[in-house]
Amino acid sequence: MMLGFPSDVESTVFGSGSPESGILAHMKSGAYLVDHTTSSPGLAQRIAKEAKEKGIFSIDAPVSGGDIGAKSGKLVVMIGGEAAAIEQCLPLLNCYSAECKNMGEAGAG
Repeated sequence: MMLGFPSDVESTVFGSGSPESGILAHMKSGAYLVDHTTSSPGLAQRIAKEAKEKGIFSIDAPVSGGDIGAKSGKLVVMIGGEAAAIEQCLPLLNCYSAECKNMGEAGAG
């Protein structure tokens, strides 16, 4: 996902009215949640923690390059999360990115 603001991420992932209204409640164990939003480290850490409790892998992966970079496949992705989850997502991320950098644990992206 790539949303406008951290508040958009929070309501999309966790729901705005009840926890069952967020996407995390509907994801299956073993799924991957990739957030390309430029968000807050604390929120990325909360998402990673709650996702892990449900058996879901989460990475925060904001991008640099804007509209032109996206259209030309030359985005730079700065990724935070567990190394194994990042490794699994790299083939997808590399489809539209010129470079992917592992920045560390959840919230470091």
